[in-house]
Amino acid sequence: MASGVLAAGLVVLLTAAAMVAYLINDAAGDIVEPLVPLAPEAQRQLDRPRPGEAQTILLVGLDHRYADGPKAKSRSDTMILVRLDPNARATSVLTLPRDLRVAALGGQKLNTAWFSGGPALLTRTIKTSLLGSPERPFPINDVVSVKFDAFARTINHFGCLYAEVDRHYFVAPNTGHAAIDQPAGYQLLCGQDALSYVRFRVQDSDLIRAARQANYITEVRSQVDPLDVLTGSLLQEVGQYVETNIKTPRQLLGIAKLLVYVTGKPTARISLGGLSDAQDGSNDILTTPAALEKARRQFFDPSVPKGQAVKPPPTTETVTIKAPKAPDTLFALPPLIPAPTTTTTTTTVLPGVAAKKRARRVRGALPPTMVTDAAGADRSAGIVRRGASGLRLFVPSARYRRGAYEDRMTRGYAILGKNRRPRWPSYRIVVATGESGQYYGVEGTTWKDPPILQLATDRIRLGGRTWDVQYDGRRIRRLIWRAPQGTYWVTNTLTNQLTSKEMYALAHSFRRVR
Repeated sequence: MASGVLAAGLVVLLTAAAMVAYLINDAAGDIVEPLVPLAPEAQRQLDRPRPGEAQTILLVGLDHRYADGPKAKSRSDTMILVRLDPNARATSVLTLPRDLRVAALGGQKLNTAWFSGGPALLTRTIKTSLLGSPERPFPINDVVSVKFDAFARTINHFGCLYAEVDRHYFVAPNTGHAAIDQPAGYQLLCGQDALSYVRFRVQDSDLIRAARQANYITEVRSQVDPLDVLTGSLLQEVGQYVETNIKTPRQLLGIAKLLVYVTGKPTARISLGGLSDAQDGSNDILTTPAALEKARRQFFDPSVPKGQAVKPPPTTETVTIKAPKAPDTLFALPPLIPAPTTTTTTTTVLPGVAAKKRARRVRGALPPTMVTDAAGADRSAGIVRRGASGLRLFVPSARYRRGAYEDRMTRGYAILGKNRRPRWPSYRIVVATGESGQYYGVEGTTWKDPPILQLATDRIRLGGRTWDVQYDGRRIRRLIWRAPQGTYWVTNTLTNQLTSKEMYALAHSFRRVR
């Protein structure tokens, strides 16, 4: 099974641990101690960075095929490269398709590298065959791998996390695949549900699955409070599932300092282009040397849209961290770091996103790829009305020309609070674009400050309303309207298939349905 698990779990773990180490230097040794050291052969493949220099981290998600049983040998089903560069305009993220055919592996898929030769072979393949050559290797400074067993524990440790599910995911039990019944919409996902959603692969291509995992990472990482690790036992619980070369306080603190200065920057999700399906029945994905070289170039020099804001440098303030209270149960693990009664320290405070940015005006004219479908919009509004009691309904009258409303996936519901009880009346309208795995959505909720607002980095004026904009590279990921009575937004497909003009047209046609 695909392990989208990982990506999210890795980013959550790494960010939380590194930030805590930055706040309390003495804690660094305690944080890295539970982690499994990377094999010496693999460590010899890594490039040692100089202090303060940018670093490239290879995040690897280890999973196994559902049909093989829980004790099957792991495969690297998720492989993500992250570039932490304080001088770059964005944080680069490049997902490598697990089914990518690699000549250096004898024409096998990329995910067989870990299966056959562990982290050493995978790292060497990426450095000297896929994105580089022996004469011009692709630099990799750190490797962090995690088994999917740690994912659910990590999500539950943080009290479950909010994420947006683009459509209804369903696989019945006893079908040879992992069962799932996850409805569409922005919602609180706890460990096992999040795991099932991220590792879903039935009927989805490797590209769709990778996009789902990358979007999940983006949505949950801003919800993690690094100080939470101070009074919990997260790393003791999952450390046995995490393998890395980051085993010294100095290494962790170096990454922590980089994280502080890239947190305020947008994420540039680099797309590996030139992809095509092999025509030999292998389900392999093919690419070209030119596409690989372009991805390498963009990874080291990411770009952001012209109007996209970059958050100002972080400021500091003094906070007081109280000692953790005693465990509530007999079986609770001890605190991660023994703390004194009261500790005063300086912590980083990141500014709000686009809070004071002046909105620029854009046009929302209907492009040829869109049509007006007021009847379809009204029908969707009728479906969600009963489950979204107390919420004003707004729907776009425009629709993607080749698309269709998915009435069976559209629903009215209530977003759960952290206590897992219904709290905010909401609705989700799902629209298929006509391409496999591609759905865009319209969300409305009475929740006025959902975590998803933190992802916006720009602001526009369109159709008499002010919309916050979240970008994914140069594509628009979301348009968010903060209304007096709640929050509404339009979300692109998993791979951001809709263009900016198409997204603007949807937002411009927003109208209230009574």
